[in-house]
Amino acid sequence: MQTTPERPLGLLEKYQVSKQLTRTYGTVTTTAILRHGSYRPNSGNDNLNQLRDIKQFYMSQLHAPLKRLVEEHVQLSLAVAENDEPTAHFVRLEGFDLSSIVHVNEQQVPFWDRSELAKVISKECDHNFDLNDHTIPLWRLRICIHENRLDECSITFTAHHVIIDGKSLALFWQNLYEEITSNKSDSQEEKQDDGHHYWINTQGGTRLMPPYEDRNAPMPTAWNMAGVISRMIAKKVLPGFLAQRWFPQSWAGDYPGAANKAQIQHHTLVRAIDLGGTIWNNVCVACREHGVTPHAATMAALVMAFAELYPEVKTVSTCTPLDCRSFCNPPVPEDEMGNFFGAYSHVWTLPSPSSEDFWDMAKAYQTQLRANKHEGAKEAGLLKYLPKYPEDYCDFWLGQCDSNPTMHRAGGIELSDLGKFPTTTKEETGSWQIESIWFCQSAHPVTTALDVNSIRTQDSIYLTLGWQKGSLQESKVDALGRSVIDKLKNCFQ
Repeated sequence: MQTTPERPLGLLEKYQVSKQLTRTYGTVTTTAILRHGSYRPNSGNDNLNQLRDIKQFYMSQLHAPLKRLVEEHVQLSLAVAENDEPTAHFVRLEGFDLSSIVHVNEQQVPFWDRSELAKVISKECDHNFDLNDHTIPLWRLRICIHENRLDECSITFTAHHVIIDGKSLALFWQNLYEEITSNKSDSQEEKQDDGHHYWINTQGGTRLMPPYEDRNAPMPTAWNMAGVISRMIAKKVLPGFLAQRWFPQSWAGDYPGAANKAQIQHHTLVRAIDLGGTIWNNVCVACREHGVTPHAATMAALVMAFAELYPEVKTVSTCTPLDCRSFCNPPVPEDEMGNFFGAYSHVWTLPSPSSEDFWDMAKAYQTQLRANKHEGAKEAGLLKYLPKYPEDYCDFWLGQCDSNPTMHRAGGIELSDLGKFPTTTKEETGSWQIESIWFCQSAHPVTTALDVNSIRTQDSIYLTLGWQKGSLQESKVDALGRSVIDKLKNCFQ
């Protein structure tokens, strides 16, 4: 397969590839449950032929829309060359067979069951793309079907984080949904003669834009760096009791991670929960009345639920990923895929606040989040102080094991929120309609102990809880999920 060199990896892109080099991360995913025109298999076919028929049905529906997405977004035609060398760079494929990255589950999956859906998502989160394979791009689709609901399916978009960030995940589905409901006909000339292979030519698309740090993004100042260095030194030289007082160790999970760095391997477990209908609408109304976003209310519910479940914990840190497109000059277009993110960290002092503090917590968090967004946009710039790739980047990840010598992970909770996903009614879209949409990502075995991923629609919020296998009590994760939903249900009463 011929490829065209594009550009060297940027800071955030090296950051993402080094996760795979150290086995500390898998992929990012979005899963949509869709209703569509019913597929009727030929009754005389055996299982293998039925599977082929099913795949051909979906390929005929998806080929033209995906072809247009690849033409619009160069990120969808990329691979990484020399991934473990200082010269790591993107290459663009000349083309690829779409059928090689669209997979239909051989076993039927009751995808409407939240526990079964979570299993599909967790498996996709654990996928490791072969960075040395330059015949296919760094994304794929997993389709699950069931004979009892042939007018529905689940489709998981799985991507390597090096090509896209969280906002790009939602953008992919938004664009695909618009294309698949536009009733444009398939491109017959792109199909091979047997009808089962669907070729996409990628050479005529848009060019790959520069990375985040080269888009006039906010960068850390000398004062920022002085603060980082002073905190690092203080943690090392202060006596133990003073270090604990000024830099308290945050919650880092229920069970230790791998003490032997050679044994680190991400393995994601997932729970999928949601809240919709009149109740979610009431939550949104209450948010507007109190002047806070649904994201801030979700964070307050999460921290309150955690505090009640872990009454012995005194502090917990939370991390909020930030979309930083608007901080570049000129701003990165909202419809551009890539990696343009920062982070805001917040340390919560526990024990559990009372229920009447819910809105105060949400308001305080939202105020701090907004005040620190510009500083959070500088986070990626700190990576420039890791001069050697891949050595310094890999040391950064493996060094997280030493940040907590007891638990072997940095700890804390990440709430990654993709915001509101635009959906339309069946009357507007014809036969295709998104019933629900779920965002998830790989577990972080050496950093956050719990990842909560959210995405909202007009009438629902969908949450996945992800964690490294063996790091948390599963019963506590289940209890936490139920409690978060209860806190949201009760916040407007």
